Amino acid sequence: KMVLGGGSKSYKTWFLIDLALSVSCGIDWCGFPTTQGKALYINLEIQDFWAQRRLKTVKAARKTILEEGQLAFWNLRGHSTEIGKLMETMLPKIINGGYGLVVLDPIYKLYGECDENNVSGVMSILNEVERLAVETGAAVVFGTHFSKGNQASKNSIDRISGSGAFARDPDTILILTQHDEEDCYTLESTLRNFKPMPPLVVRWDFPLFIRDDDL
Repeated sequence: KMVLGGGSKSYKTWFLIDLALSVSCGIDWCGFPTTQGKALYINLEIQDFWAQRRLKTVKAARKTILEEGQLAFWNLRGHSTEIGKLMETMLPKIINGGYGLVVLDPIYKLYGECDENNVSGVMSILNEVERLAVETGAAVVFGTHFSKGNQASKNSIDRISGSGAFARDPDTILILTQHDEEDCYTLESTLRNFKPMPPLVVRWDFPLFIRDDDL
């Protein structure tokens, strides 16, 4: 389970589309190698037309050729619901799809009536994310947002809005925070199963984040 957190309009969706495309093609993502596997992107926020356009734009920028069925893109804007109900409907289809990566973007669209500050409610959501990972064998990644206000004085994992469970439960936490340099973001990680990684800087070069090791 991995979470990508960032402020509003910090290009998280573009970054996650690039991740799904990278895994489906087995190419590096932001300088990190991937293991090729079928990927499923569940879009819960962007209108169908614009979601497809973003995918085509990223695909063109990456100069990739997708094989049939390698990347599935489910546009579910307008069908957001509590994650447990979504799993009842979608889990058999996801299992049958044989995906190695499932992206849920953004997770707040699956809260239902849950208050993001309620620990037990958030844990029930994260337990469904874990169920999805366990029953499909896929890595599950979801996008989420920062709380309001200045984030500079907070530890990276405490910038995510809502219950602290978001900072404790995922195996990998990636946090995008605006850098002093224009169009740049610091990417910080908290890793349960891997060697600690120092923060790095990515530069927004539409439609991709490009790793900038000079900053």
